[in-house]
Amino acid sequence: MKKPRVETEQEVTRVYSDEADVETREPEADELLYADTCRELQRLMGEVDELKSQGMRHNAPEIEERKTQVCIHFMTLKKLNRLAHIRCKKGRDATYENKQKVDALHLQLQNLRYEVMHLQKEITKCLEFKSKHEEIELVSVEEFYRDAPPEISKEEITRKEPHLQTLARLDWELEQRKRLTEQYSESIGSKDKIAKDIEVKREHLNNLYPQLNAVLQATVPLQECLAMPFDQTHKQADVARHLPAPLYVLFVQASAYAQACDKRLCVSVEGDVDEAKALAKQTEESPDDESDSDQEEEAPQTTKRRRATLGVKLEDKRKQLLRRHPLCVALDISCKANKSTLHLQFRYLPALHVVTVKARVGASEQPSSISGGDLLTPDSLLTCLYPGDHGNDSPNPANRFHLQRLGMESLGSYVQEVGRPYVWVPVAGRTPLP
Repeated sequence: MKKPRVETEQEVTRVYSDEADVETREPEADELLYADTCRELQRLMGEVDELKSQGMRHNAPEIEERKTQVCIHFMTLKKLNRLAHIRCKKGRDATYENKQKVDALHLQLQNLRYEVMHLQKEITKCLEFKSKHEEIELVSVEEFYRDAPPEISKEEITRKEPHLQTLARLDWELEQRKRLTEQYSESIGSKDKIAKDIEVKREHLNNLYPQLNAVLQATVPLQECLAMPFDQTHKQADVARHLPAPLYVLFVQASAYAQACDKRLCVSVEGDVDEAKALAKQTEESPDDESDSDQEEEAPQTTKRRRATLGVKLEDKRKQLLRRHPLCVALDISCKANKSTLHLQFRYLPALHVVTVKARVGASEQPSSISGGDLLTPDSLLTCLYPGDHGNDSPNPANRFHLQRLGMESLGSYVQEVGRPYVWVPVAGRTPLP
């Protein structure tokens, strides 16, 4: 049985001799050895070729000797080749190792640059930071040292340190706001308590209203018996709020005159209140446009349909111009002698901005003379209260233009419809009655 071969230290060293030689040999020396070996190979190959060309047998030993030398040189070239490959491998390994180190250093450099950039951003953010305390209106420094307690102000320290001074002022502001918050909470509590009391009283008043209404309804016969129509007066005042301004002034002044000077004068408001409310709302939303074009009215009418359309439109404009306000003021003046009554009805024309009046006489006895009957006719009863004032022309000069634009005559042609615009009627709406 063969014993296992034991590798000696010399054999192990011989196995790794090439790698050991790479460490001890210089590449330049191997390069020179390679060049010399190549030249020797060329020389030996030339000599072998020359000896073979002579064809002599006694040259065979020399040829074999030179072949041996050529083999030795080939062995040298193979060794140099192995050494070159080992050097190349070690060079690649060293290059890869150095590349790894360079990559690690480059990565570390990038990390450092990123940290530097991050720190620069943080520094910029800190420099641009605006604290909330800059938006707070703090008290002045003099007021702070005057009003703040010593444990907060610390004047001997904060006078020299602006930062500590700002912190102390903020502490004082916080204390003041806490105190004001407490006062605000107390005020809110008081407000809620008062609101509850008001709500209780309002509920009490709401419950009291039906009872008061019942009491007022029960006193209506007493008011009629004592000639003290408080309920009727209250209703008339509510209706009068919807009168146009001239009629409202007339109503107020006539009512005051009747209460103070003449009990035989009765003032009332007549008309449709709902229609007056609708008219007021319509006027607020879309006011009347009185600046119609004259060219549309004076344009040549070439067809019957065109003439009919313009005629209807013109008639609507005339009606709109003479439209009366839904509410009017009525004055009833009683005569003590013959118990006759003079009924005056004042109306307002919104488009013309004038007040007209219609008169009517309610006589208990017919006049005995013809002249007396003529004086009591409604058309002549109120004429010439002002010199030459027959109530045929409007006291507003602009109305003449409005009427002429629509092809209408003077306002006196429509007195049966709208009443007479006497000169003294607008005066009655502005000054107390005589």
